[in-house]
Amino acid sequence: MGLQNFEYFEKYLLEELSTEEVADFERKLREDAQFSQDYRDFLGQLGNTVESTGFDSADKNSAWKKVTTGIYIPSTGVKPITQKNWSWGRAASVTVIMCLGLLAFWLYKSDPEKSVEMLTKSTVEGQKATITLADGTTVRLNSSSSVSYPVEFSDSARRIILTGEAFFEVTPDKARPFIISSGKLETVVLGTSFNIRSFPDENRQFVAVKSGTVQVTFPVQALDPVKLQVGDVVMYDNATSAMELEKVDPESIALWAQGYLYFENETLGYVLKSLSRWYGVGFSVEDPKLLNCRVTLKQRDETLKNILEILKYASYVDYEFTENHMIIIKGKPC
Repeated sequence: MGLQNFEYFEKYLLEELSTEEVADFERKLREDAQFSQDYRDFLGQLGNTVESTGFDSADKNSAWKKVTTGIYIPSTGVKPITQKNWSWGRAASVTVIMCLGLLAFWLYKSDPEKSVEMLTKSTVEGQKATITLADGTTVRLNSSSSVSYPVEFSDSARRIILTGEAFFEVTPDKARPFIISSGKLETVVLGTSFNIRSFPDENRQFVAVKSGTVQVTFPVQALDPVKLQVGDVVMYDNATSAMELEKVDPESIALWAQGYLYFENETLGYVLKSLSRWYGVGFSVEDPKLLNCRVTLKQRDETLKNILEILKYASYVDYEFTENHMIIIKGKPC
């Protein structure tokens, strides 16, 4: 791997390439096998993995050692996200095929004159990515998230599906609204920046607006669509079908995309789920009542061990690393 490629890879990770250069870089990853292998080797030298598959026990033990000794800090730079090999279980594969099939039908129905070629980009635990769509819209994927979208949008709408969390900076186009399906919610925009959080293992979904205006529709007729302005956050509870609105500082929205861990009076249960995705680790809680403890925290580019130390002194909980790569959370309920 030459110095020229090394500098090229570094600029890509640091988001110093233009939109056109990023598109050319990702095209090379798809079409140039040697370029793709050089980039994987480069990431390997940094201690990062592109995919969760093919990770042997020696790699896992090495990564765990970095976590327990307080060395490992997740990269906040951009990583390439490639189509994963279909080595998942058959049930998972069938689910993905059905979801993409439904999305293709949905898109085709909106513009039957165009055939739909779909792409799905995903991140694993401890990994984040920035994706530039055909219209110039930027999507920043958080860990354990995925987005499905057409190679080219139709002439009437720009439709995508999100699972997990992402921050969007949508290119304005009054003739073609940008529509995101996330869990049970649908968010419609013309051009703005906003954050959506919709993980399958969480009951609540959130849409938060950093700039512009968006409209959110709900799956139940009892709730009218809501228009959100700058700083507005809507929360929808999947279990109760209840909706709540609140106002926040727009500068606090999607701080994760800038490398911050940020929690404002959140439950410890919510925080641990986020840490699990952020650092790629598992937690076990001795007393379920601990999960209701409240946490306020804002830290950037910090090791997991230091984050746990902060939690230890701020919320009266303790932690213990185990031999089977788990972290036990213990202490007295708040």
